[in-house]
Amino acid sequence: MAEAGTIGWIVSYPKSGNTWLRLMLLSLMRGGLAVDINRAGTEAGLASHFELDELLVVESGELFRAEQIAVQPALNKAIATETGAGLKLRKVHDCYWRTPSGEAVFPASVSRGAVYIVRDPRDVAVSFAHHRGTSIENIIATLADPAATLSAADDRYRRQLAQPLGDWSSHIRSWLDQPDIPVRLVHYEDLLTDPERELRAVADHLGIPHDPRSLKAAVAATRFDALQAQEQAHGFTERQVGSTAPFFRQGVAGGWRRDLTEAQAARILADHGAQMRNLGYTGDTGDTGDTGGA
Repeated sequence: MAEAGTIGWIVSYPKSGNTWLRLMLLSLMRGGLAVDINRAGTEAGLASHFELDELLVVESGELFRAEQIAVQPALNKAIATETGAGLKLRKVHDCYWRTPSGEAVFPASVSRGAVYIVRDPRDVAVSFAHHRGTSIENIIATLADPAATLSAADDRYRRQLAQPLGDWSSHIRSWLDQPDIPVRLVHYEDLLTDPERELRAVADHLGIPHDPRSLKAAVAATRFDALQAQEQAHGFTERQVGSTAPFFRQGVAGGWRRDLTEAQAARILADHGAQMRNLGYTGDTGDTGDTGGA
């Protein structure tokens, strides 16, 4: 694809493989070298209050919520140009949204493309509950909440700007249906089954140079057990504030069969069945159309 902009948006609902894929891409961009998981946040992180203060020369703490919303398109444009030319990866958990004035928060003019990572919402519910230190029931309610927001005003995790999620199904539609930024859809389950194939496809979409050696090296450098070992040795800055649960917990597909009750799984299917079927998460198997399961 054409390299029209400098930002590659790596997008997902929380706990769907965003961090893992970003680490793969960062390794690939360095020829397959190992990456420090505690630098990924500074090189490819969510928009923070610090960035708003530094790049727009404002005191974000003095802005009303409506003012923070209004300046976010300008913030993303500033991020695109802050360190010169070259691709910049940016982690996104927001749905695709616009300010009240109609301006896209993720401007097409600075965007090279977006990658949307989707995961079976039943596995998301389990992983997100561990991440936030809350009950699976609470997360199932969040998955269905059209007003769900990360880092909201009453949230304990406040290093970042507020990120509107919406419900799981509408979050996906918001990115896949928008016409402004080209999107590559990646199933988390496919990333587990054939990471080299998926990494190659994402690199092609974002215009990242690669060859067979660098692809293999990047996949090897970001094996889930290697990331777990780094977190155990040094901690991880992106872990939920106050949480004792590991961020890189299991890295599997289908764990929901063990961890969800039949009623919990049925509720998720009732809330999101149409979108799940559209994405290949059929019946009670968690299979995707591309892999036949993982």
